[in-house]
Amino acid sequence: MLNITFSNDPKTKKFILSIFNKTVNDEGTIIEKDTNRSVLDINGQEITIERLGGVSNGSEIYVKDDIVSLVDFYRKKDRNGGF
Repeated sequence: MLNITFSNDPKTKKFILSIFNKTVNDEGTIIEKDTNRSVLDINGQEITIERLGGVSNGSEIYVKDDIVSLVDFYRKKDRNGGF
C-alpha cells in the first residue's frame, strides 16, 4: 500500500488537491474544479482545506484531520476489506 505524507501548510495541500483536479473556494471548502461541487469526506460532510488530513490512495476518499474521522475511516476500511 502506498502512503504519502505531506506538509500541513495550505500551499502544499492546494498542490496535492490540484493533482486530483480539486481546488478551494473563497470559504476554504474543497471543491471539484470542473463542477464547483463540494468534496465530501468519508462521512458525507463538506471538508475544508484547513481540516484536510489525507486522501486515501486509489479512491479519492477524503479524511479530516481529527481522531474521530481517522478512526471512522480505518473502521470502515476494515469492515469492507479495504476500499
